[in-house]
Amino acid sequence: MQVRDEPETRSANSLLLLSDHDGVDAALKMLRTEGYNVQHADCRTYDVTRVQAFLPDAVLIDLERPSVQSLSICRQLRACFDGPILVLTAKTNEVVQVLGLEMGADDFLFKPQPAPLLLAKLRAFLRRSEDLGQQRKKLVQLGELTIDAARREVRSAGKPVVLTSREFDLLWCLAENVRSILSREEIHQALYHREYNGYDRSIDIYISRIRQKIGDDPLNPRYLKTVRGAGYLLMEDHS
Repeated sequence: MQVRDEPETRSANSLLLLSDHDGVDAALKMLRTEGYNVQHADCRTYDVTRVQAFLPDAVLIDLERPSVQSLSICRQLRACFDGPILVLTAKTNEVVQVLGLEMGADDFLFKPQPAPLLLAKLRAFLRRSEDLGQQRKKLVQLGELTIDAARREVRSAGKPVVLTSREFDLLWCLAENVRSILSREEIHQALYHREYNGYDRSIDIYISRIRQKIGDDPLNPRYLKTVRGAGYLLMEDHS
C-alpha cells in the first residue's frame, strides 16, 4: 500500500521486522511494496548479534502480547544497534511502555495502525536517525581535541582554537580521513583542486601552524603526525 500524494516515493532503507506471532504477512507485503528491504524473524528465538550482519536502518518489533520479558529484546538490541527501535503493539499499560522505553525502544505504535500513518512515522524516525548520523560525521573527537565541521570550530581541552579558513580546511581534510595517512598530493588536491607541482610547501607551513595552535609538540606530536615518505596522519596518540 502506498501513501497518497507520494506514489513515486521508494525507499532503499533496510528494516528488521521482529514479531512474536505469524500474522505479519500483510505488514511485510506493505513494507516491501514501499521499497523497504525487510528481513523478518521471530523475536523469541532471534539472535540479536545477527543485527550487525544485516545492518538495518530501523527495527520494528510487532508484539501480540507485550510484556517485560518480550520487551527485553530492546535492551539486547540497543547494546549493538543505535538506530530507531519501534514497538508495534495493541494498547498496553503505561508501566510496560515506560519499561520498554527505558530498555531502549524509541516509541510505541499502537495497533490497528493505518498503513499511511505507520509509514509516515517510520519515515520520520529514519529521517531523524539519518540527520543524527550526518551530524556525527561532522564532529570528530580525539582525546581533548574536538573538530566541528558544522560550526567550523576547533577546541583543545575545551578552549577554542582560532584557525584561518585554509588551516581549518586542511585539518578537516585529515579529520574526514582520521587514522588514515594522506599524502601531500592528496591534501593539495583537496585544498586547491589542482595537482601538486612537487614544489609548493604551503601544506607543511599550515601543518606547522595548526600544531602550534592546538598545542601539539612538533617533535613528538600527539595528534597531527608526519609519516616520513608517506604524508600526514591525524590520530590520538595514547602513548
